[in-house]
Amino acid sequence: MAYNLYQVQMSNAWAERINKEMAQAEKFWNQQVQQLEKSGPGPRLGVAPSEVFVGEAMEARSMAGESAHARSAAPTGFTSKTAFLRSRMEKLEAELLAERESRRKVEEDLQQLRTSMKRR
Repeated sequence: MAYNLYQVQMSNAWAERINKEMAQAEKFWNQQVQQLEKSGPGPRLGVAPSEVFVGEAMEARSMAGESAHARSAAPTGFTSKTAFLRSRMEKLEAELLAERESRRKVEEDLQQLRTSMKRR
């Protein structure tokens, strides 16, 4: 009984890891495409910037996502889990930026307090 439960838990953990990696890979490839669109056509003249990484990105998605449990019916290769993880990552990154900003403000206030204490 415990062995089967362990297998199920490991399977779920592995699926979650794969989904997270797919979300990070998707974010990376989207950033690469955006950078290419900003930089211009580059060495591949006549090829649209969005087509440069599409083949590699789709290959990576198909390799990593073939065993995903909940697949959407969309022909794009994106899963509903990937979209959820992407939105969750964006939310967490926004919270992280807000936390960094508040920490920077606290550190500045602490520095001002230290300088005012030294003057006295």
